[in-house]
Amino acid sequence: MLVAAGLMVLSGCSEPAPARSEVATVASPAAGKPVPAGPSTTQAGPQRPQLRLDMSDEEQKRLYTAYDDCLVGHGVQVLVDRPDGRRIDDSGEPKSAYTACAIKLPLQPKELDPDTNPKFPEQWQDNVRCLRKHGLKVHVTEPGEWTYDDDFQHVPDQDKLEKDCLQEAFGANG
Repeated sequence: MLVAAGLMVLSGCSEPAPARSEVATVASPAAGKPVPAGPSTTQAGPQRPQLRLDMSDEEQKRLYTAYDDCLVGHGVQVLVDRPDGRRIDDSGEPKSAYTACAIKLPLQPKELDPDTNPKFPEQWQDNVRCLRKHGLKVHVTEPGEWTYDDDFQHVPDQDKLEKDCLQEAFGANG
């Protein structure tokens, strides 16, 4: 499941497998954290980090860890802290933490932004066709989102499959 994600693939977080009713979406931030409203950049100020489709898991994890560290530093509670990753409270509280750290929340790859990629809907369909071709039983709910079919079964290396299919469907756009 992307992205929830991202793209959970993009987040590098260790999360339990999603329930079958959960919808994956490219706009989902890591670990279900709320996305702050407002523009991603300002003319005079710093810009949010931009993920790339070809970014390694380690690079992506580093960016999300910086965001999580900022949230924790501003009072967001750590729920689980393990050597392989941590989970923080994703309730959106305290709001001041999410506001203060918004500049550190990575943006999804430009290719996955339906506002700037006119081919996004057709490429999303290609992405889901790729997933299905490789055994992942999912279907599109709307451009940028998919969910598991009723007869869903895990496939080996699902995270890698999702990343590879995103590369295949969107990689030529960049």
